[in-house]
Amino acid sequence: MKNVEQMLKELEIATQEMIVVPNSWLPESFHDDIRGGRTLARLNQMCDETHGISKHVKLKELKQRNIERMKNQVAEKSCFNERGDFIDLDGELDWSENEKDELQLHKNRMALVGGMLNSGMITKEDLEDE
Repeated sequence: MKNVEQMLKELEIATQEMIVVPNSWLPESFHDDIRGGRTLARLNQMCDETHGISKHVKLKELKQRNIERMKNQVAEKSCFNERGDFIDLDGELDWSENEKDELQLHKNRMALVGGMLNSGMITKEDLEDE
C-alpha cells in the first residue's frame, strides 16, 4: 500500500501535467509555439535544467533516498550473536515504500518481454490468456 507522501507526490505530478500556462504569460525563451503554452511540469523541468539539476541528478537522489530507507530497515531487523556477528534478518524487508519511476519500469518490462519474444524464449501464445 502506498504511503501518504507517495500519493501526494503523484497528485502533485498529475496536477502539474494538467495545468497549461499560455505563451502570453511566459518569457520568450519558454514559449512553445506548437502547443501555445507549456505545462507546469515541463516549466519545472526547464527551470531545473537551467539550474543544473538534470534527470540524472534527480535519479541519483531518488536512489540515495531508497538506499537510506533500506539501510534503516536492515539496521532495525538485524540479528547478531553474542560476539556481535551478523546472523540474519528478523523478517523480510519492505520494498513498498521505495520510490520508483513507474513509466521507466513499464518500459523496462516491455523491453524485456520484447527481447524474450525476439530470442524465441517465449512465443506469442505464451502471452495469451486461456
